[in-house]
Amino acid sequence: MLCWEATDAADPMTVAAGRLYEQTLAPEERIPWEWIERSLRTRVELKPGTRRRHLLLATPEGREGDPDSLAGYAYGAFMPGFGGYLCYMGVAEWARRHGVGSRLMEQFFRTMSLDAGIAGEPLPFVLWESHRPEPDASDADWKMWNARVKLFDRVGGLWMEGVDFQSPSWDAGSVAPVPLQLFLKPMEVNAASFDAERLKAIVGNLHEQVYRNQPGDSLYDATLPKGVAPRLKPAKAAGKGREMAMA
Repeated sequence: MLCWEATDAADPMTVAAGRLYEQTLAPEERIPWEWIERSLRTRVELKPGTRRRHLLLATPEGREGDPDSLAGYAYGAFMPGFGGYLCYMGVAEWARRHGVGSRLMEQFFRTMSLDAGIAGEPLPFVLWESHRPEPDASDADWKMWNARVKLFDRVGGLWMEGVDFQSPSWDAGSVAPVPLQLFLKPMEVNAASFDAERLKAIVGNLHEQVYRNQPGDSLYDATLPKGVAPRLKPAKAAGKGREMAMA
């Protein structure tokens, strides 16, 4: 599986990634694809204090010019003073169970390490979010979730137990917040150093730097209510739900 970085919003492979993006994410979870295209057109040299965004694509080797062969994508950013943030990732249905997700995530981790090195900063972690199905979701949704957390576990991700991150809905027809689970891969910092206070600070910074929410805003306060004490657990521990009964 070949993995590379997209740099041209008009490239047919990037256009194919936009289609796959809309197929693999619910409307309430995804920003407009045009925003991601814009980030490709406005990329700047990484300098201290500069956020650098990346869109990674994956295809079987030798088919990187064929839009129909696009196996998956990953989009995220190095955030100075914070860490790596994997915003979105998706794998085409035909390409699942072939290691595409692992390949994309490992490449993204390497890209974040490179960005941190160029910026002259340590890379403490890479963080990402994922939407766990509702209790009454379909068997297929729960099987997908179970497969997803197993992937996160394989790449060294840890689940931030105790936090339901309240994010805004991007669906114009819905105003209800979207609860997300947070996962973190320690990079240059030992996992044991991420105690409850440090994890709460990370969650607060995510709200402030990505979602522009501050303490006192409803989504921020609902995510970090008084007494919350997050802790890291193996990613597969988040795989609770209908799939347990199906095992």
